[in-house]
Amino acid sequence: MKRLFVFLVVMLIVSMTIISASSAQDESSVIVGRIYHIEGSLLRYITAEDDWVADVVDAPFGTGDTLYTGNQGQAELVVPNGTWIRISDNTQVQFIELDSDIAEVDVASGLARFYNKDDNLVVKATSPFGYVIVYPGGAFDYYVGENSVEVVPVKGRITFVHFATNERYEISPGNPSILADQDQVASGDGGIDPGWDEWNRGRESFWASKTNITGPSVNYLPPDLRHDAYVFEENGRWERVPYEGSPRWFWRPTRVPVGWAPFTVGRWTEWYGDQTWVPAEPFGYTTHHYGNWIFIQNRWYWAPPVVRATMGLPLLNIGLFWYPGRVSWIHHGSHVGWVPLAPRETYYSHYRWGGPHVVHVTKINIRQINVRPRNYAYARHAVIVPQKNLYSVNNYRTVRITNINNTTIINNYRAAPIINETVISNYSTVKQRHIFANVEVREKPHRTIIERINTNQKIIQQGRREKRSVLQQQVRTIKEGKVNREARIQQPKVTNFIVPASEVNKPKSEIRLQQREIRRAARAVKEDRGEPVKPSPKIVKPSPKTDAVETQKPVTSPPKSEGITTPLTTGRPAQKPESIVPQKSDQPSPKPERVRPARPHPAEKLEDVAPAKAAPKPKGFTPVKPIAKPENVAPVKPAQMMGRELTEKPAPRREQVERVKPSPKIEREAVEKPAPKRERVAPAKVRPANKQRGISNEQEKPK
Repeated sequence: MKRLFVFLVVMLIVSMTIISASSAQDESSVIVGRIYHIEGSLLRYITAEDDWVADVVDAPFGTGDTLYTGNQGQAELVVPNGTWIRISDNTQVQFIELDSDIAEVDVASGLARFYNKDDNLVVKATSPFGYVIVYPGGAFDYYVGENSVEVVPVKGRITFVHFATNERYEISPGNPSILADQDQVASGDGGIDPGWDEWNRGRESFWASKTNITGPSVNYLPPDLRHDAYVFEENGRWERVPYEGSPRWFWRPTRVPVGWAPFTVGRWTEWYGDQTWVPAEPFGYTTHHYGNWIFIQNRWYWAPPVVRATMGLPLLNIGLFWYPGRVSWIHHGSHVGWVPLAPRETYYSHYRWGGPHVVHVTKINIRQINVRPRNYAYARHAVIVPQKNLYSVNNYRTVRITNINNTTIINNYRAAPIINETVISNYSTVKQRHIFANVEVREKPHRTIIERINTNQKIIQQGRREKRSVLQQQVRTIKEGKVNREARIQQPKVTNFIVPASEVNKPKSEIRLQQREIRRAARAVKEDRGEPVKPSPKIVKPSPKTDAVETQKPVTSPPKSEGITTPLTTGRPAQKPESIVPQKSDQPSPKPERVRPARPHPAEKLEDVAPAKAAPKPKGFTPVKPIAKPENVAPVKPAQMMGRELTEKPAPRREQVERVKPSPKIEREAVEKPAPKRERVAPAKVRPANKQRGISNEQEKPK
């Protein structure tokens, strides 16, 4: 009995240890954002290189990253915690903190729209003049200029806190916007840029159409990944396959070439110190950063983070964690390769990504890690390429070494937990390891903007982590301010800091930076309630992808309001337009009127009736030839004909008809005269058209 009691105590301690370790792993998980859509150019600042590189669709971003759109750039950024951000051209954003219940983003200049789409999230958007708090369900536009800022609510409740006065202002749609500078706060007209609003409506319409797609993917994907269900439905199918003694439901890509394998179509880049996979397939982001790839029956299947058997029993539960790329590295001579990891195999990384089966590698313990290629389940599926091609191509199928068998890999290749100088001798000097696309950036932001980036980096390095409840309480204690109705504050103006790469380090006084108002026009804001947007015939500009892929990614975005835009530095070839951008009009489209042939109206001049050169003449219409004005013709007195009042002034250059006064029975009589003129009708009492009065042209002819 005593032994049983000791055994139970030991098991309880072990269970508590496992639970504590699991909880610690869950708490250390990292929130990683995704660049969902790019139009034009989007640049990323690389702190290690003190330089800018071209960004691409499906690249990750996180705390500390800074993005900058070019002159014709627009982008949509999605964070799994419910933060959605859209940025316009010449806009700089930097991510200060991304957590499960809070997101803090700094907008140094430009135009951005923020959405809070989670019930347990608070979004904090800072600027040089103050910050905005977006509560669950809220959305607003941020116009950040050099001398002022404007906050325009789009949906829900928004709070603006002014730095200089330390006062808060509550605003909502339908009310004036907040316009502030360094000293005071005034009210704006609440309008937004029509072109910017149109682009956002197009994006909302895109998501509305995609969320209506139904299929098994909605049931098999975790809730946080269901917004990508349409991608799985369009690019593959779910199949019931035997795995570890039970039938399981896994997803298999069907729009890929024969011999396809994971981690082959895309590229590796170093991000957060670890090798991060940037996919080129339309389904690549979710399947390469969540869950696991499994090789069954000579095919690759993807297992979502939580996989259930047919009878509902859990099989794999590696947690909903984001991974840079779950592979193990091997090397030999001038070759380097990677092996996709099975679900329970250990993943090594520099950064603490969280989740089970992850080991944080440091310089101290790296020598203690002993890994061998033979220990990996998929060692024979290793992808091996020359070292020079590791960071220089966007599709490794074209450079993959295929004449190496499994025996050679096990006997000759050495395994490494991470990529370092042991694997690649000159690794620390390879600048290409930080790029996301093979694109030469010819235009970059001027050196002036680096100052604010460095200031924010110091805040991030201090490790300050705000909590949602604490932030909300702090905002509530701030004194509520009153808008200065008499203040005159200029509309925000943004400076175009994009210059040729050769002028980035020139003094600001030696270059010419242009300024413009961020809001090009004003349009009243109506609260966005998420209604579907009616489609309009506009062609979608797809997001470009790196290198040619046999199956291109479906279009995920509409173009700008001006029409199709040409990608500048996205680094991926353009795809064919696939869909129509739905757009919503403010006014209902009028039904086209049928053109009915009729004689010229008596009140119109001949010049007004004659058809234009470019327009075809109405069928059956014969223009009246002008004739000479007859002499000694007395003006005709006004008369009433079926409710129409005629004027006394004769119409020039028209056939003149003299009419007699109506009889008591209101019968219409007309006396023809040699004069070819007609009476002019008083415009105030003219009826719309013959077809609306229910009489034909023949009935109007004088008897």
